[in-house]
Amino acid sequence: MEIRTVTDNDIAKISAFASDVFIDYYNDLIGNRQAIYMAELFLSEEAIRKLIADGAIFRTVCEDDEIIAFTEYIREAERVFLSKLYVRKDRRGEGIGKLLFDDCVNYARKNGLRSIYLTVNKGNTPSFNIYDHLGFKVIDAVVNDIGQGYVMDDYVMEYTLKDE
Repeated sequence: MEIRTVTDNDIAKISAFASDVFIDYYNDLIGNRQAIYMAELFLSEEAIRKLIADGAIFRTVCEDDEIIAFTEYIREAERVFLSKLYVRKDRRGEGIGKLLFDDCVNYARKNGLRSIYLTVNKGNTPSFNIYDHLGFKVIDAVVNDIGQGYVMDDYVMEYTLKDE
């Protein structure tokens, strides 16, 4: 297993992977139509290209050139926004998500940032529990209109980096 930074040549592959994993995971949670809409909105090739142009970092975990997980995060003033962290269904529970989280922590430390934050759907209990276990704390609750009559109803969670 190796962590790689997504390059322009990887965008089509990561978009297809991310969309598939996202729709599969969120289908039961938010409904198929919203899952497809959100995948098109946030995980299309165009969306990923724009995010990278705006400074977002996409990283994948690959095994034999096959993507098994990916993450996307972006530096803000004093913290990192961990926007996406998806692991292929058949590889969950192997510590791959923790590997990507640690990669984000290393990035934050290297850049002198104080924390990492993310949003998690209020109904996404499995992910909420993982983030809670990692040390994230709920700092807010938000509802964001994303168009087409859909909203993202999320907790905002933050992980404070400890001095080492």
